Amino acid sequence: MNEEFKSLTIDAFRQKFSTIEQCIDYLASCKWGNGYSCRQCGHTNYCKGAHYGDRQCTRCNKIESAKANTLFHSMKIPLDQAFYMLYLIVIDKKGCPSTQLARQTGLQLKTCLLFRRKVMMAMTSNDIHPLEGEVDVVTTTVSIVKADKHGKKRPRKVKVLIGIEKKGGGAARSYVKVIGRASARKAKAFIDKKIDSQATINMDEAARRCCNGHCIMPGEGPDKALAHRVVTNMINWLYARHGHVTYLQDYLNEYCYRYSRHRMKGEILDDIISRMVRHRPMSEKRFIS
Repeated sequence: MNEEFKSLTIDAFRQKFSTIEQCIDYLASCKWGNGYSCRQCGHTNYCKGAHYGDRQCTRCNKIESAKANTLFHSMKIPLDQAFYMLYLIVIDKKGCPSTQLARQTGLQLKTCLLFRRKVMMAMTSNDIHPLEGEVDVVTTTVSIVKADKHGKKRPRKVKVLIGIEKKGGGAARSYVKVIGRASARKAKAFIDKKIDSQATINMDEAARRCCNGHCIMPGEGPDKALAHRVVTNMINWLYARHGHVTYLQDYLNEYCYRYSRHRMKGEILDDIISRMVRHRPMSEKRFIS
C-alpha cells in the first residue's frame, strides 16, 4: 500500500464500515451533524422513521433517509458495498478504474462505471479556494475518444489549460480545464474562477493566445521545469489507468482533487463521503448523456 494511505488499512475500514447500519449512521452524522432541519417545512424536531436511519418531521410528517438528496440517493447497490468501492477508489493513487471495481466487487461494469462517475462529480472543485500568490498557467494537449457523426469512436486531441500554484519552490495546488475550440471564453472563465484576482500569473505563449488579451496582473514566464513536471505527472496518471478517456474533464477534476490532497491519509475517505453527502443527487441520464 502507498505510504500516503498507510493509516487507511482494510482492517480499519472493516471495523468502521462493516455493516449497512454503520454506513447509515456515518451518513447521518455527515448530513445532520449540525442539527436536523426538515427540507419541507424547516422544523427541527423529528422522530424515527419506518426504516433504520430515517428521520420523520414531527410537524409535517415528512420522512427523509440519510441517503436522500445526496449522491447516494436512489442507489441500487448496498450501502456497505458502495463504501467499499469508495475505499478502493481513494487508496489507489491511479484511480482504480471501473473494470477493476467490477472484478473486485462482482458487480456489473455499468454499475461500477456510473458509481465511479458519481465519485468524480463529488471531486469537482467548489471554487472557494482559488490559486493564490504566484501562479503559472500553461497549456498542453490530451487525447480523448470522441464519437463522429456516424457513431464511430475516434481519438481526438483537445487543449487543456493548467494553473499551478507555486510555493516553497514546488507546486502546491493545481487546477485543469478543458478549453477546446472556445478557448478565449473558457480560458477567461478558468482564470476568473480558479485563480485569485490578486495573484501574479505567469503564462506561456500558448496560454496567452488562448486568453486573447484577458486582463491579468503581469508576471514573468512560467517555470518551465516545474510546468513540465506537473504536466508529465498529470498525463502519466491519466493514461496509466484510463487510456484515451471519454469524460476528460471529470478525470482531470479527480487528478486535481488527489493532487491537492496528496498529504491526506485515512481522512481522505471521510472527505469524499462528506462531499458525496453535500452534493445534489444526479440521475443516471446525467451520466450517460
